[in-house]
Amino acid sequence: MIDDLLPRPRAVVALGGTVQWASPLTVSAPARFDGELDTFARDLRRAVGWRVVRVARGAALRVDEDASLAPGAYRLVVDDPSTIAASDGAGLSHALTTLRQLAPASWWSAVTAPATSQALARVRIEDAPRFAWRGVHLDVARHFFDVDEVCRLIDLLAAHRLSHLHLHLNDDQGWRVALRAWPRLTEVGAWRASTPIGHAEDGRDDGVPYGGYYREADVARLVAHAATRHVTLVPEVDLPGHAQAVLAAYPALANVAEPLSVATRWGISPHVLAPSPGALDFVAEVVGAVADLFPGSPVHVGGDECPTDEWSEHARPTMAAHGFTDPRQIQGLFSARAIAALRERGREALAWDEAMDAPLDLATIIVAWRDVGRAVAAARRGHDVVLAAQQRLYFDWANSADPREPVAITRPPQCTTWEDVYGVAVVPEALEGPLASRVRGAQAQLWTEYIADVAHLDYMAFPRLAAFAEVVWGTAGSLTEFRARLVSHLARLDAAGVSYRPLDAGEAP
Repeated sequence: MIDDLLPRPRAVVALGGTVQWASPLTVSAPARFDGELDTFARDLRRAVGWRVVRVARGAALRVDEDASLAPGAYRLVVDDPSTIAASDGAGLSHALTTLRQLAPASWWSAVTAPATSQALARVRIEDAPRFAWRGVHLDVARHFFDVDEVCRLIDLLAAHRLSHLHLHLNDDQGWRVALRAWPRLTEVGAWRASTPIGHAEDGRDDGVPYGGYYREADVARLVAHAATRHVTLVPEVDLPGHAQAVLAAYPALANVAEPLSVATRWGISPHVLAPSPGALDFVAEVVGAVADLFPGSPVHVGGDECPTDEWSEHARPTMAAHGFTDPRQIQGLFSARAIAALRERGREALAWDEAMDAPLDLATIIVAWRDVGRAVAAARRGHDVVLAAQQRLYFDWANSADPREPVAITRPPQCTTWEDVYGVAVVPEALEGPLASRVRGAQAQLWTEYIADVAHLDYMAFPRLAAFAEVVWGTAGSLTEFRARLVSHLARLDAAGVSYRPLDAGEAP
């Protein structure tokens, strides 16, 4: 199992021979690591029926705190006894994930596959992530995924040593989080009358009401579960565009008098928030309220794909009052209010790259989605950057050019293969040198216009997400060498019940 670790660790030295483990597995560790060991114990109990028992001395596995190690780094030695050193819980969590990969795929089983004992190869591993932001985005607005489904995704992210889950909580087609001060956001905005069938361009609809949302208790459960896996949740409130569900709930925030309903078609609604005092206050209040539900998390304030036709027609007094010459500058009013609400709470703010079309606080992290050039421009301007370029990191694109692929937002031959993903450079060539430090990492996007259930989510995410995990961990190398490890890794996904897209004929070594 030493040769099929994924993501590949930075340094692996085989020591020869094996160590025999059995249940109960004895572990000694400082009390500060109790949470990580409890999670590890639950994983082993579910997968192979083992118990993990804490002892003061003579343990088969000893965990030590080593303050000299960087955040997220670890040192794992499988020997007699075995040892793990880490400076923080994330490092220990990564080490335990790697340790499970040294065992058979059954150690990842979603259904208990009892084992009496296990031989592990003796090995020394030293490892650390290159990038702090190793993210995945999930759009729960177009299609809703419940708490259990999101928790399952969190587990899969942690299994690949990924660090952030960005939740896209609203769009024209639905609002997905309950806020006490704004009840109609979920009473009205969380429900649409119909959903497209097939590709949106086909013009067919199912006529079936659709919706769902997270209550406060649901969010608390997500936050707690993510903490056990050292995955940071990043909520997004995407305004002032993508606002039709909001405007259906609160029409006074609109530029137009006509009543609106939650959008039933994919694409971008022309209806956006009016730059009125009430709408600006609304943005500040809801962003702050969402931030309060996700303690400590950075918050994404959206800002992408905001049509300006309504502003050109209805917001001329606002433009004149601010001396604006371009309606796109109105975006900055909303961004500033949202970011100020986050600053008051000591939170970091993220925004899509269009937010730079107006003056923007340089402390705002730019999620560069349109292309790599936007990441370069943001870093040169003074922003930290998360690379999310759609050409290789949008996993709503088809997996291959095969016309038999399920309906996706792109049509063949436009696609993104797992090989394409493995070739991503997290730091663009133009940013090598001093500006490289501006790149916090990268993020893969799962937009869900065409992803309606967990099985299809699995298919669109994997194996591309496995390739992405190694790229953003910082150890990507030979595609041929990775392919061999990927084939072995698929056995773990099988055991975990992941409905990944099979490799094409001839891809297995």
